[in-house]
Amino acid sequence: MPVRPPLRTPRRRAAAVPAPPAHPGTVRLLTDDPELTAAVSRLAAAAGCPLRRDGDPPVDPADGEGTPATALVVAGTDADPAALARARTGGTPAVVVGHAPLPPGWWQEAAALDPDHAVVLPEAQDWLLERLSDVADGVGGRGPVLGVVGGTGGAGASVLAAALGRAMADTVGGCLLVDADPRSGGLDLLLGGDALPGLRWADLAGVQGRLAPQVLRSAVDVGGGLHVLPCDRDGGGGPDPAQVWTVVDAARRAFPATVVDLPRGGLDGLAPVLGACAELLVVTPGTTRGAAAACVVLDELRAAGVAGARLVVRDVGAGADPDDVADAAGAALAGVVRPDRDLDAALELGEGVPGGRRSGLRAFAMACARDWAAGA
Repeated sequence: MPVRPPLRTPRRRAAAVPAPPAHPGTVRLLTDDPELTAAVSRLAAAAGCPLRRDGDPPVDPADGEGTPATALVVAGTDADPAALARARTGGTPAVVVGHAPLPPGWWQEAAALDPDHAVVLPEAQDWLLERLSDVADGVGGRGPVLGVVGGTGGAGASVLAAALGRAMADTVGGCLLVDADPRSGGLDLLLGGDALPGLRWADLAGVQGRLAPQVLRSAVDVGGGLHVLPCDRDGGGGPDPAQVWTVVDAARRAFPATVVDLPRGGLDGLAPVLGACAELLVVTPGTTRGAAAACVVLDELRAAGVAGARLVVRDVGAGADPDDVADAAGAALAGVVRPDRDLDAALELGEGVPGGRRSGLRAFAMACARDWAAGA
């Protein structure tokens, strides 16, 4: 059976995207308002973010030790438009900030400066603190998150997640594969990296709240730009939903892409993670029983607020038509993965997921990765 590409046709082959910078940036503050200056300074101090004001020495990004360049401009409505335009050279984002109660006409004055965002303190305090923390962490953007979940036990969701992680790393220059399914057996083992050093879930025991993105760069490096954060095989139960969200939120700020291997159970507690997914794939064998089991998982996803999950049908030689399987499950068909003759042997030998051109798994994963990268 031929490989069916994703429903969206790739518009072009995406060029590799470099990983976000690991070094922190700085924030330029443009205002003479003492109350606003004090408020922004407190938030910057809480975020550990360097703050520059008018009169400070100019920053040269090429300085010896890598003096941080301006990553964000925060301005009051009293800012000089010409100074704001100079500070935004190179596409640096700008936020106009006000402090309640607002004077008459404040929103019109803010709009005249043409910022990326206009916010009001103290209501937007948490939002601004998050942006300042991103600068302090040296974050270059927010990469897409892709989720994979099995429609039934043994459907091959973890294998597909591993293949997608490899394909995304090859396509966009880097990817973190998050093992959120404690029953997967450990994705490091699946990728042949169980003996490699690196960060694992056990090292993040008790983590909650915000996690510095650069911490995840020490996750197990299996080569080619792919890192994996594997579950442990000690029966500890795996990470809780809050920990998964903490890691995923940090991962999308540290890597060009993130692939999450999700558990089949407890999806209702993973709503923030599911909501962050640009694509969610449910994997099922091409059988009537597989379609019936996938219905239950799809219903759980809908209850958690996910309406657009798509179905990946794995051809197991049962003769079922993939379109019929998708119709029975009640989801759009993302594609079909044909059998790989040498897949089981390669995994058993610790060689990882196949990378050859004749691999149906590899072909499907690359088609998906190119489509997502082009769409982004």
